[in-house]
Amino acid sequence: MGVTVLFVADSEKKIPTVEITLRATKLYIVCTAWLDIMPFLEHVGTKIHYVDVDKRDDKIGGTSLVFIHGAGSSHLIWALQLREFSKDYRTIAVDLSGHGKSEDIEGTPSIEMNYAEEVGALVSHLNLDHFILVGHSMGGGVAMSYTLKENALKPKALVLVDTSSDLDLSKLRTGLLKETIQDRVYFFKARILENYTETYQLKKLDDEMRVANPLVMTRDLVACSKFNITDRLWEIDIPVFVLVGSDDDIITPAIAADFKRKIPRADIAVVKGADHIPMVEQPEEFNRLFMKFVEWVIENV
Repeated sequence: MGVTVLFVADSEKKIPTVEITLRATKLYIVCTAWLDIMPFLEHVGTKIHYVDVDKRDDKIGGTSLVFIHGAGSSHLIWALQLREFSKDYRTIAVDLSGHGKSEDIEGTPSIEMNYAEEVGALVSHLNLDHFILVGHSMGGGVAMSYTLKENALKPKALVLVDTSSDLDLSKLRTGLLKETIQDRVYFFKARILENYTETYQLKKLDDEMRVANPLVMTRDLVACSKFNITDRLWEIDIPVFVLVGSDDDIITPAIAADFKRKIPRADIAVVKGADHIPMVEQPEEFNRLFMKFVEWVIENV
């Protein structure tokens, strides 16, 4: 699998845009950007990479969707959502420090401090106002932590995907092992059948990134083990939509349902046939549910 990145000047609009398409066994990312503007921001001396995808004819105003990846992952895990939702919304996906194309920081990062502050820097850098924050797994912890920051510009709503307010690995270890075994079986069957779907491509790319950067993954897991904001969930006073895979062994639907009991304005939907990465494993159903919530937020918040 290859990744091709193409930068082309757009001297009239001077607005960075990205078009993502998936073909055969390669993931192509075609970026159109003003050459003087690279998709990076600097936060406390560290360059943070992001993609900013907007295919609307009128790019002024509207609601932005900001996506945060999980442990050991990158913005690429949201490729199918960037492709789909950039037709109607400004869509942004960040690489947290040490992930994807972002520079690393020294020491072990904290979800509540380092990662959440990087999201804050992104929001400030892009002058975002009306936006919905979407976080997967560890990224859900980052999204909640950002929202709970006293001086943060609050999102209009949160979307929490297969995540928990308590990411202590001692409670999730069995599920992690099951998901790892299931992924290996899935990759094996796909290769035997030569069934190289978009789901296979993204899951395989995500897995390869984790294998290639074991220190980053290990560090993220340490950060997750220290994360528990359960006693602060009641403070989240914006609409929250919880999405969870029906077959997720790490964050089970029962664990995800805890949000509905503890967050005043939370609702939950189960993505049938999905494991821990429903936006990749069942993208059509995930996108359908996600779109309904986004439209509701725009009409009611």
